Amino acid sequence: MTDFIPKFQIGDHAWYATVSSENNYVTCPDCGGTGQITVIMYDGTQVSVDCQNCRVGHDAPTGRVKVHDRTADARPVTVAGFSVGGGGVEYRTSESYLIKEDRIFTDRESALECGAKMAVEADKKERWRIATKEKDTRSWAWNATYHRQCIRRAEKEIAYHTAKLNVAKIKAKEPA
Repeated sequence: MTDFIPKFQIGDHAWYATVSSENNYVTCPDCGGTGQITVIMYDGTQVSVDCQNCRVGHDAPTGRVKVHDRTADARPVTVAGFSVGGGGVEYRTSESYLIKEDRIFTDRESALECGAKMAVEADKKERWRIATKEKDTRSWAWNATYHRQCIRRAEKEIAYHTAKLNVAKIKAKEPA
């Protein structure tokens, strides 16, 4: 059995590669900043519905989507322990971080280089996420169909109540 020698010993000073992020807003890729989507129904009818991608909670759509702009960061740490497992070596620091071996370095420059790669990858994943409709539970077609059904139901109710009102006018007693 070979003796395992970790990259860092307890008490060693090292650099932790991480990223910092700042909130920013970009134009919504679904509605182009208008807050509205146009849906074309089977009969060629065009209806406009609220954009769900740039809507937050129950608020109206804003035409903008929140993103995080990330930058590389390197934090100094002191190794307080380590563990070896199936996932490799993980270092515990006196700053209460648990750091995988590929994110801890002897110098700040190497940590910043790793952090820059992490920032680019995280930004790429996030930009892909906002370009997809993963957070919508209903499609645009469902949304348009639902509202058209509500309009048809309301029109039928108006017709029904109008007819009942007209019958009441006919049956009303003449004033004496």
